[in-house]
Amino acid sequence: MTTTTISDVNSLKRALIAVWGEERVRIEEPLARYCNWKVGGPADLLLVVRTADELIRAWRLARQHRQPVTVLGFGANVLISDRGIRGFVIVNRAERLAFHPRGLVEADSGTNLAVLAKQAALHEVSGLEFLIGIPGTVGAAVAVNAGTRTRWMSHVLERVRVIDAHGRERWLAPSDLAFAYRESRLKHTGDLVITAWLRGRPGRRDRIERRMAELLRERQHQPAGPSAGSVFKNPPGDFAGRLIEQCGLKGYRVGGAKISERHANFIVNTDRASAADIKSLIDRAKAAVAERFGIRLEEEIRYLGEWE
Repeated sequence: MTTTTISDVNSLKRALIAVWGEERVRIEEPLARYCNWKVGGPADLLLVVRTADELIRAWRLARQHRQPVTVLGFGANVLISDRGIRGFVIVNRAERLAFHPRGLVEADSGTNLAVLAKQAALHEVSGLEFLIGIPGTVGAAVAVNAGTRTRWMSHVLERVRVIDAHGRERWLAPSDLAFAYRESRLKHTGDLVITAWLRGRPGRRDRIERRMAELLRERQHQPAGPSAGSVFKNPPGDFAGRLIEQCGLKGYRVGGAKISERHANFIVNTDRASAADIKSLIDRAKAAVAERFGIRLEEEIRYLGEWE
């Protein structure tokens, strides 16, 4: 880290403390507790924000102080380096929900998807049941167009409020986002989701809850233990898990990490794995599938932090 960068970190730290106080601004905070895989080194600076206004203010302060900023939801689809993340990490816990007439739902970007689905059922809003088994938050789900085999975020999104790298807010329609399988323009612009408006429809609570229970039963094949869900996108016309299984890699281990014996597209932290252990398994699976089938698997997870 250069002297200039250290100076900028200290300047941002002072600005954050002036707004939120020393008890909320964390220095060299271990990141393993903030991601599903339970791995990752420290953040130079970390703040847990609790509202959309706090998220916006923290984002703008980071930009004013020339610091790189990384926003984490529940760390459901990220692998954080053992070296940690330089600069400023915002943990997004902006979780306000508002239910409007005719099934329209306003959700802050830090809202947990399962919580959203359950609250929608309580308010008798149907059409969002598919979110119940998807790990993560609204903001990340919009950015990566998360979903199941048949229903995606792009199917229910009405509009989204974002903030760009210069701190400017704007509203975007689904047509602005170039949605595709596990893809949107937001993955490439650097814009941060603040709030999303989702379109459900009126429904009966008992039917909605019954459908969510069915969806959860369908996902029981997923392994227990710290994991990030599906590691790889499914290639066209096939399944990443099937290809990895055909390479004989179910149960394959590196250190404390293992390719699940229940579903080969999952890697589980079984015994104090490092991020390097998990990365080694990812690389092994990619190489094996490429060699046997000539298919290059593409990660669904994102790598964060310093990697060699």
